[in-house]
Amino acid sequence: MKTIFLIIFIFASFVINCFSQSYQIIGSVVDSQNQKVEYAGVFLIQNDSVLKYALTDENGGFLLEAKRGNYDLKIQQFGEILFSQTIDLDKNIDLETIAVQQTLELKEVTIVARKKLIEQKSDRLIFHVENSISAKGGNALDVLSIVPRISFNNDQLSMIGKNNVIVTVNDRPLQISGNELVNYLKSIPTDNIASIDVISNPPAKYEAQGNIGIVNIRLKTPKVDYWNTALFSSYKQSTYATGNFGGRFTYRKKNLSISSNLSYMNGSDGSMEKQTILYPNETFYNKTDGRYFSKGFSGLFGIDYQLSKRLLVGVQYSGSFARPKTENYNIGTMMDLANNSQLNLKTNLKKLSKNNNNSANFHGIYNIDSLGRKISFDVDYFNYGRNQNQTYIANDYDSGNTLIADSYSSLNNIGQQNVENYSVKIDILHPLGELKLNYGGKFSFTTTNNDIDYYDLSSGISEYDNLQSNKFRYTENNQSIYISTEKKMSEKWNMQIGLRLENTQTKGYSLTLDEEHNKNYTKLFPTAYLTYTPNNKHSFSLNYGRRISRPRFTMLNPFSTYLNPYQSVEGNPYLDPSFINNIEFGYTFINNLNATFYYSNETNGYSLITILDPNSILQRNTMLNFYTNNDYGTNVSYTFKKFKWLESYLSGNANYSVTHADYPGIPKNTEGWGASINTSNSFVFNTAKTFLGSLNLSYLFPNTYLNTKNKASFIASIGLRYIMNKNLTFNLSLRDIFKTNTQRWNVINNEILMNYYNYSDVRRITLTVSWRFGNNRINSRDSKTGNTEEKNRAN
Repeated sequence: MKTIFLIIFIFASFVINCFSQSYQIIGSVVDSQNQKVEYAGVFLIQNDSVLKYALTDENGGFLLEAKRGNYDLKIQQFGEILFSQTIDLDKNIDLETIAVQQTLELKEVTIVARKKLIEQKSDRLIFHVENSISAKGGNALDVLSIVPRISFNNDQLSMIGKNNVIVTVNDRPLQISGNELVNYLKSIPTDNIASIDVISNPPAKYEAQGNIGIVNIRLKTPKVDYWNTALFSSYKQSTYATGNFGGRFTYRKKNLSISSNLSYMNGSDGSMEKQTILYPNETFYNKTDGRYFSKGFSGLFGIDYQLSKRLLVGVQYSGSFARPKTENYNIGTMMDLANNSQLNLKTNLKKLSKNNNNSANFHGIYNIDSLGRKISFDVDYFNYGRNQNQTYIANDYDSGNTLIADSYSSLNNIGQQNVENYSVKIDILHPLGELKLNYGGKFSFTTTNNDIDYYDLSSGISEYDNLQSNKFRYTENNQSIYISTEKKMSEKWNMQIGLRLENTQTKGYSLTLDEEHNKNYTKLFPTAYLTYTPNNKHSFSLNYGRRISRPRFTMLNPFSTYLNPYQSVEGNPYLDPSFINNIEFGYTFINNLNATFYYSNETNGYSLITILDPNSILQRNTMLNFYTNNDYGTNVSYTFKKFKWLESYLSGNANYSVTHADYPGIPKNTEGWGASINTSNSFVFNTAKTFLGSLNLSYLFPNTYLNTKNKASFIASIGLRYIMNKNLTFNLSLRDIFKTNTQRWNVINNEILMNYYNYSDVRRITLTVSWRFGNNRINSRDSKTGNTEEKNRAN
């Protein structure tokens, strides 16, 4: 442990000594009325030559960086010198407030600077929303469908080449997912969004958990006080109907900022799953028709207050309270062709759940000085509770569909899970000349309690089954520290490097078996970024990062949950984390072409395996560490904007996957190609740009991953949008018109071939109405909580 801390200390010392050779001059300019002076030129002159130049910002502030020496500092506006001073620069200098006498007053200045649609930074790609036709009159969810590398399918956000996505607003993670996240994104009008950051390889300040990507939504910030409300309501018709509505309220007055969001959903979706298992002497057909009910509400509420010029504090609460329900009807048929016999197994399953999710955050930002040094901290509490009651009733029938005597079976499974987490996080921004230094740490403490009680109902009397029941406790503590540095090497080159250390202790204890499993490990996670911008047409980037993927807490519970008499799912307390190394090379051309080439290596990978018994129809599903995977891929996107009435977003992805598996019955070496293409097209039907249409097409080619071969799928969707006025918008969409967005795949386990088919009720028609009112100067401060990783692993 001491050796690792010594490595970090040497690393930090090396970076500081190599790059902190310049000093900063900062200050702010005001006029005789103590009003801030914007767009004044600040010059640093040596030997009659201008070496550095800056414009004062909206607060009258400026910052110049230069090496040690003697300089003349001049402030100029409209050709007049307003201020002059000789500077002996041998340390950072704060000139504080400089009062000047303006010879001319600037009544009104309108600056028009059209930003690029796509901009490449050292650690992220930036999509400027205001330059997109597709964003007009829409919401955050509409925009994300045209952001490079991001896709939205089956109500799930995903990033190409990543296993999961975290959504943040103004760099602060949202502690919601699923339907709650979808409704929240619908409540953010695109007029409020300045840009969206796509962070495919997160820097060292972010937790190293998971092969994830981060989508950061940056909201516009006004200069004046405001209040605003945005409401929406939608009706969705697929096999069944679903309705949801919600709203977002934001308020800012002087030093006080308030933001809140509420949403409610009630409805259901259907699904159909088919499975065919080719045993050596028999064939098993399995079909499940399901209906999934969604009911519940969620909310976020936050307050920020500027206590002083340097200190801001705030609190945030988020919660969701869902009552989902599942109804499945399953028919399994075992065909023995040699003996011309058939056995039918019919199961009815009902599952009722109560899911409660509560999190509270206290945060603060303290600006140490005007040189840009600041400290931010977060104290978090998170609790996730799930109560589940699941019952199935099963009977067996012969080929004539006659009930087989004594085949009746019934099982009731009552399960409870409670996840509790406390965390403290601190981040320090410490500029040193031209070097941007960032460091900090986090402490996290998690406790998980799992109780599963089984009752056999087959005899007509509820009998407790202590062999299947289970009490399992799991604790995990994590301590981490990091350091990250960024330096602009020249006008064309920019570099960022970072190092994160995480120490983890876990303990899993089964009260039922009286077994305990302990682990303690310390790992380093380096990151590096390099950007080269030769001119305003081309930009190149190269980055590397190492990640860890810890199992979800439910994956570690060793006991089984039964879906029917022959299918069970169980956890694995011996499951270890996997490790991922990512390398990406990116290229951006002008405003609208972006290409990314990536390589990902995952070791000690874990996944769900269906273990089959060749002599029976029993299927045991469990998580195992069993593979190493190498993924080579590229993603190319292009935005076509040659006509005022059309904007087309085209993207394609291709990857080659090579997997080595180490588990009996699974092919040791699997490799194959995968690819997808999609296009999102927005049409403007009138000159006022109030009537718009969309056509979205996506095709997924056959692909291979691990021991799974996926077949092709296709989805086509259309939409209409009418902006009645600036505040009222109607959206009508038809998704998966031809009902072709199906999942079909086959898997080989225990040298037995299994074929799957799944359709999750994607074809739907949706009508959404959005209404905004207020003074339309909207902004939000969303708190960046410190326990995002633990929340993502809780459910």
